[in-house]
Amino acid sequence: MITRRLCTTLLGLLLFTGLPMPETSFAQERSTPLEPPVAKKVPRAEVIFGDRRVDDYYWLREKSNPEVISYLEAENAYTEAMTKASQPFQDALYQEMLGRIKQTDLSVPYRLRGYFYYSRTEEGKQYAIQCRRKGSLEAPEEVLLDLNELAAGHKFLGLGAYTVSDDDQKLAFSLDTTGFRQYTMHVKDLATGQMGAEDMPKVGSVVWAADNATLFYTVEDQAKRQYRLYRHHLGAAHGNSISTRTARWTASTCS
Repeated sequence: MITRRLCTTLLGLLLFTGLPMPETSFAQERSTPLEPPVAKKVPRAEVIFGDRRVDDYYWLREKSNPEVISYLEAENAYTEAMTKASQPFQDALYQEMLGRIKQTDLSVPYRLRGYFYYSRTEEGKQYAIQCRRKGSLEAPEEVLLDLNELAAGHKFLGLGAYTVSDDDQKLAFSLDTTGFRQYTMHVKDLATGQMGAEDMPKVGSVVWAADNATLFYTVEDQAKRQYRLYRHHLGAAHGNSISTRTARWTASTCS
């Protein structure tokens, strides 16, 4: 769905590109310029493949650092102050974009081993609902994941991996609740609706083995590259997953 944050982003792009805006108050507001926050420089040198690089803003990666949080809040306050006069336009833009979207909608179903899988959205809800029907599209609907329920208590939710076992009884999926593209894998028993003990962080690809009790999955390194493949038996702790292969990254390839 379209959010007000997205509208603010689009408005910023319009201002950046210099496109004409409907409110003349923009120019009046900018006639008394505000001082934008300036991030401090903390040089950090790193040698990569013999090349020495200095990043003055590496410290901004520290998301839990109070100084980083304070700087981001200052950036947000500056943006809000600079675009305050455009609030009526933002509201109108949001309503116009929302009016062109079919909020209650259904994806095109696809068939897999006798089930029809699809996702649907409901008006007023932020996230999709993952469903399936057995045998035909007229069969009773089975909700596999309601991302709106899973998003409760989180500011953000993103669905990554989503794969059903060959016996159609288990669902492996991964969720990002930070917006940093770091997904944690979970397993749901579709027969009982119960969640398994699996809670694997920083997971990328996920594939079921033919025994319906084993998963293969990859994890990322510090550079967010998928570099290690694990074999995991359902119910085992993450520490008991077996690493089957580790990628060796070079300047341009993985082996």
